[in-house]
Amino acid sequence: MEREILIEKFIQNRLSTEEMSVFIELLEKDKSLNKEVKLQVSLKKVVEMNDDSNFRNLISDIESKTVKPKQKYAYVKWLVAASIILVLGLSYFLTLEKNATGQDLFADYFEPYRNIIQPVQRSSDLEQNEKEIAFMAYDHGDYEKAQLLFSSLYTTTDESYYLFYKANALLKLERADEAIPLLLEYNKTNDTLKEKSNWYLALAYLKLNDRPNAKKSLKTVVSDGKFKTKEAKKLLKQFE
Repeated sequence: MEREILIEKFIQNRLSTEEMSVFIELLEKDKSLNKEVKLQVSLKKVVEMNDDSNFRNLISDIESKTVKPKQKYAYVKWLVAASIILVLGLSYFLTLEKNATGQDLFADYFEPYRNIIQPVQRSSDLEQNEKEIAFMAYDHGDYEKAQLLFSSLYTTTDESYYLFYKANALLKLERADEAIPLLLEYNKTNDTLKEKSNWYLALAYLKLNDRPNAKKSLKTVVSDGKFKTKEAKKLLKQFE
């Protein structure tokens, strides 16, 4: 079944149990389909909220245009969207994003901070020190191994940046509850990466749907004005 038909049936609550199963699987795999569905849901909400008869007449007139069926779907869909923007403004389109869960926002914004401590180099040496192995695991996406090694290294060296990188690894492993204490401890230091930590602390709180603490950390990011300021301002709009 074509995706447009699936979307239309989903919006109209007409999907069968089998079709719903297929639709959910497609949503998980196809990000573009996910965005398309969000747009259509948002459009539906806007239309339902609008009681202006002139607006409804405008939409009705658009739908009555004589175009080919496949062309009509795309033509009407985007003209409706354009009409909504003109009549109601862009604010309604922010509704769905503002209702996004903390986990959704975390998934949209989180990316582990890059390794700037230990450049990973290819080596034929059989012997590698623990620090090299830890950051190599981090760079190669073996976050479980990396966080274990960072923990060991912090214990033996007391270098605070290991807390920061371990927290990033734990966030990637979706263990935000373990990452938060590390970032809070790291914030007590004067390490060069400290200006980055509040951004990751905010994301960790979002992952746990702790919006009050996330908001507090985001405000600190904006106040610092050194790292992810634009993103932090955008996220803060979710709390308005």
